[in-house]
Amino acid sequence: MPDIPIPRQTLEALLAQTGFDSGRLAIREVNRLASLLEAKTGIKFVRMEFGVPNIPPPPQAAAAEREALEAGTHGTYPPFDGIPRLKRAGARFLKAFLDLEVGEECVVATCGSMQGGFVAQALAARMHPGRETILFLDPTFPVSQLQARFLGLPHDGLELGDLRGDALLAALEARLERGDVGGVFWSSPNNPSWTCLNEAELEGIARLCDAHDALAIEDQAYLGMDFREDYSQPGEPPFVPTVGRYGQNWVLLLSSSKAFSYPGQRCALAVISPGLHEREFPALEASCGTAQFGHAFAHGGLYVTTSGASHTAQHGLAAMLEAASDGELDFVARTREYGERARHLRKMFLSAGFELVYADDNGAAIGDGFYLTLDYPGLESGELLLELLRYGISTITLKSAGSSRDGLRVCVSFVNKKEYPVLEERLAQFSEARA
Repeated sequence: MPDIPIPRQTLEALLAQTGFDSGRLAIREVNRLASLLEAKTGIKFVRMEFGVPNIPPPPQAAAAEREALEAGTHGTYPPFDGIPRLKRAGARFLKAFLDLEVGEECVVATCGSMQGGFVAQALAARMHPGRETILFLDPTFPVSQLQARFLGLPHDGLELGDLRGDALLAALEARLERGDVGGVFWSSPNNPSWTCLNEAELEGIARLCDAHDALAIEDQAYLGMDFREDYSQPGEPPFVPTVGRYGQNWVLLLSSSKAFSYPGQRCALAVISPGLHEREFPALEASCGTAQFGHAFAHGGLYVTTSGASHTAQHGLAAMLEAASDGELDFVARTREYGERARHLRKMFLSAGFELVYADDNGAAIGDGFYLTLDYPGLESGELLLELLRYGISTITLKSAGSSRDGLRVCVSFVNKKEYPVLEERLAQFSEARA
């Protein structure tokens, strides 16, 4: 068996070879380093750097795609705002699990939630001249901020770890009053902190965005995966919290990657508020050819980028949404495995002397879900990341994941039960070496 820890010289040589900045390693750079170290040392890494799903998709998706292929749908362009079946299924699902009533015209198919977020940010910055800033409720999925940068938009942030409840709403109101914010963007459950905004906070955010005519962009990347609640029964409370039940100025991004284990087909939904869909913003005319928000989203955003999501993938997503709404697919139960993995990993890390960075969720203990946030006394996050690489453990820093706090983000999705003893042993070795 190869020795652990890996010699520092081996890691330093690979850093020199790749040219990576050891103090600012991005997620794909960490992934590359771990792969190079695996090849060089023969040590199989416990991989926790990528936030990607690792549960098989429900069978309904593949069956629906096969049927669509046999029917010849791959020989025709899909409507670029979504096929009627998916729009109907999306509206039903929203009512069943979010208690949110929208017309089918408000449900739009996108190439993953990333495309929906991209278009939403672009429109938020164009709705009112001089209000181009996107305000993120941090931490934030870093690619969302990269989208703002690509679009040439200024962006700012409010740290949720320091601001919750009335303090969050007061800080948001003060920031919106400066008059330069076009959109407010957040995810809940949050990547990477796993904090979840509650109903009072969402109601307050909706009220403030409506008052200041800013676009609320809600990313439901981890729909129903706050496992402290059971959102699995269609049409019955509790319902998944959403800003949509309170406001008029919102776009909801409904991902299929995590909740439905359907990442490869890059198919998702963007849901436009019924109160916003028909509204006109004259400033959108120049870039979108229309002043109407819903028309601008579809024709000005989706049409000029991808002209629509994959035809067969839309049937696959529609079939899963239909099955969930009919009570035939318990998508929450399928993903609960992530919570179980997080519970086991949390115990291992804490036993080895690590500490939770985000431990409090507005007065409650943080839930077990897709991510853990961890720190180790006496080690700065970049140094801690490098040290864990020497023990065959790959993570990313919280700063690279959009947080202002020191520490690491650990994704639990690829750690299987067979690796638990391996991880536990390596963490014990790490802890003993630090004693």
